[in-house]
Amino acid sequence: MKRSVAITMLLFVALAGHADDIAYTGSFHGDEMPYRDGEEFLTFGEGWVLVPVNIAVTAEEDPIVDDAGEKTGKHVAVAGFEDAPLIRGKKLHPGKIAPAQPDFAELIPTARKSTFTLGSRKYELSYRCGETECTLVLEGEGIAQDLVTIPIDRNGREIHTRDVEHNIMFAGDLDHDGRLDLIANLPRHFNEMRPTLWMSGAAKAGQLVAMTAELSTTGC
Repeated sequence: MKRSVAITMLLFVALAGHADDIAYTGSFHGDEMPYRDGEEFLTFGEGWVLVPVNIAVTAEEDPIVDDAGEKTGKHVAVAGFEDAPLIRGKKLHPGKIAPAQPDFAELIPTARKSTFTLGSRKYELSYRCGETECTLVLEGEGIAQDLVTIPIDRNGREIHTRDVEHNIMFAGDLDHDGRLDLIANLPRHFNEMRPTLWMSGAAKAGQLVAMTAELSTTGC
């Protein structure tokens, strides 16, 4: 398969079915970065404000796959911001947003539930684990919704997630509907980063949120 065709298919898989976009600053394998230099996103400014920014995408050496002199990798930067989550969508606009309490969390299948409070609403994230897999579940407003499932190894009560680590990068109200939205890193395996955007405004009946954007990238 020619490289251009492979890239086109990758971008289709990455973006199909999603209404919004998500990215972050840092280095990528070239085929994993679908966005171009100068594109506009939103990121988090001081005081819980979404601010518009333009990304700078430059070619760089990919230490994993490049031969000497090659630059197939891509580096994404935003002037004045480091380690910045980048989002955009039709329901996302510059301006003040409301964080939940807490506004971030590390998620561990063997730990207790993580509770988030947004105004008068409370939400909980926890894992439902069987013999071979664990499912991350969001509960609130009388609804329980499965978000993602990962494989595990179990030895009695001891659970090994095969070094998969999940975390909530932001919890709060991004679209001003008074309900919880999430930016979460939810990889399926240890060598992946998968930032995802979950919007309450896109949820269907029986859901709290719907995933409107994701970007899967791998390490070595």
